[in-house]
Amino acid sequence: MINHILLGVSKHDDTLYLYKHSWDCNWYWGFGYIGNTRLHMHISALINHPDKYEPDWTDVGTHFADTWLTQDQWWILRDLFIAAYALKSAAEAYRHGGHQTASAAQYRVINPNMEKHINDDLKVVLDNIWNLLTQWRVEL
Repeated sequence: MINHILLGVSKHDDTLYLYKHSWDCNWYWGFGYIGNTRLHMHISALINHPDKYEPDWTDVGTHFADTWLTQDQWWILRDLFIAAYALKSAAEAYRHGGHQTASAAQYRVINPNMEKHINDDLKVVLDNIWNLLTQWRVEL
C-alpha cells in the first residue's frame, strides 16, 4: 500500500510528499503531513493565509517550483483540506471542549455521538482527498 504521494518540489528545492491519513491514538485523524526525510510540516502551512498579505497565496505556483498539480486540482485540495481541518477541530471540541481548564467542564458540550459522527465524516473527506490524488497521478 502506498502511504505517500509526491506533490512536487517546493520553491526551496524540497521534494514534498503528502502522507496518507491515519487513525491515531484511537480518537483522532492524523493528516495533512507533508515533507520528506529531512522536512516535516503540515499542508495547512500552504493553505492558511500568512499574516502578511500575499495576493498569489492561492496559486499552486506560489508554493511549488515544480508540480504535476493543476491550479484547478489545487483549488479542490485546498477546499477539502480546509473542511477537514474544521471537522477535526469540531470533533476535538465534542471530545474535550476547549481543553483549557477543568473549571469549564460543567459548561462544555461533550458528546461522544457527535464526535464519532464528525470523525466518520472526516474519514470520508480524507479518503476523498487520497483517492483524488491517486486518480490524478494515474491520469498523468
